[in-house]
Amino acid sequence: MASPNTPKQPEKISADCPHCGFSQLESAYAKSTFCRKCGQHYSIEKLLAKEVTSLKAPSFLDKITKLVQGEKIRDICCFSCGHRQQVSTSAQSSICPGCGSYIDLRDFKISGPFGRSIQTQGDVVVTSKGEITSSKVSCGSAYIEGKLRGNLFCTGIVSVKMQGKLLGSVDTHHLNIVKRADVEFVRPVKVHSVEIHGKISARIMCETGVTIAKGGCLEGVVYAKAINIERGGIFSGELFIGQQELTQPDLLGKDEHSGLFGDESLGLGPA
Repeated sequence: MASPNTPKQPEKISADCPHCGFSQLESAYAKSTFCRKCGQHYSIEKLLAKEVTSLKAPSFLDKITKLVQGEKIRDICCFSCGHRQQVSTSAQSSICPGCGSYIDLRDFKISGPFGRSIQTQGDVVVTSKGEITSSKVSCGSAYIEGKLRGNLFCTGIVSVKMQGKLLGSVDTHHLNIVKRADVEFVRPVKVHSVEIHGKISARIMCETGVTIAKGGCLEGVVYAKAINIERGGIFSGELFIGQQELTQPDLLGKDEHSGLFGDESLGLGPA
């Protein structure tokens, strides 16, 4: 039996079938496999070789910059037990003192099609030419300028600068819609707090408060404890104060369930 303090190394990776698109978990050491949906055989090594061009580790210049600036400390959160700790920004991995789980701290830059799962407490950057279709991407922070069709879970800040529809799901501690962004979230957004400097259309579930800064624009449905609209900010939609959980009818939308919002709808006067 393994010791409770033995680090839990990642052993599975997501492998998408090139024939039918079905995603399944395989051993990180497997070279090939059979699709559990269509039965076709395919090479995992070839898939990873194609994707590695889309996923870039920090450059030599980035490493030199960190070295010149000196060692800094950052807070990270264990995905397994939620324990928080402080580590050096130069560290590439760590062990959770709470449960002994392995924690990846690498930063990833995605500049093309990418369909593998990621779990890191580092940064995930999706450039304007990047496209994530992963079933799950878990990270410490994220910057989205390209396409997101998968599921994103972040324990820190997700900054969005893209224009167009964001088809994937976002669950993050803090969401930041930067200036010049014009994004429509197709799926409900689950956040602890939101700050809007650009334009966003979404159904937002916020545990605390939503802030619309000067020049920011929010259109949609908001569930939050508070909303702050600065001078020059715009909100258009429905606001619900106090409700913190989406029910299944909420996920389907108002049109499919008449009377969904009942008498809880609040009119929003001048900020």
